[in-house]
Amino acid sequence: MLDFGYFIRAVGLFQRFKSNKKLINLLSESVVHGRCWPNDLDFNWHMNNARYLREADFGRFSLLLETGLWNSIVKRRKNGMKDAHALISAFQIQYRQSIELGDRFKFISRINAWDDKAFYVEQWMIREKTNEKVFSLLVRLAVTPRSLTPQMLVDDIQSKSIESPPFSPSMQSFKDNYKINFQEIPSKL
Repeated sequence: MLDFGYFIRAVGLFQRFKSNKKLINLLSESVVHGRCWPNDLDFNWHMNNARYLREADFGRFSLLLETGLWNSIVKRRKNGMKDAHALISAFQIQYRQSIELGDRFKFISRINAWDDKAFYVEQWMIREKTNEKVFSLLVRLAVTPRSLTPQMLVDDIQSKSIESPPFSPSMQSFKDNYKINFQEIPSKL
């Protein structure tokens, strides 16, 4: 079934950005606020696992928009690189606590580092009433086509070139695990 709420919210996110085009620093945190609604619940009466990932999507959309990376991808598409994308190629999740009906939360996203193929993004959800982290996610956001690198996108949006910061220990482990587990499966990402 088509989830109209998803598309309406995505359009709202793009409209919010269009009305406030101030870009954040590439390594700054992007924050999206949300609330757990009845259609987010599972049989245990807390937020369905898939809804956490949906909220993470909105967090990444916001991050790409607010840093200017989305505009860079779109410009490259318009200039002949029609298959320019940033796609999830791996993620690691930790569920810490349940989000209940009516709970308000904020979803925080930030770029941890990048290599020659992907951005590595940290995301986490905080329940607003307790200010506790309830969910965290490490994401490998691959850049396609292979001729396009994250550094090229960074150079597009920065007035002076910056290098990737060092990987945090947890992100380095995540990156290493990605290489180990799936070498036998050919990847285009």
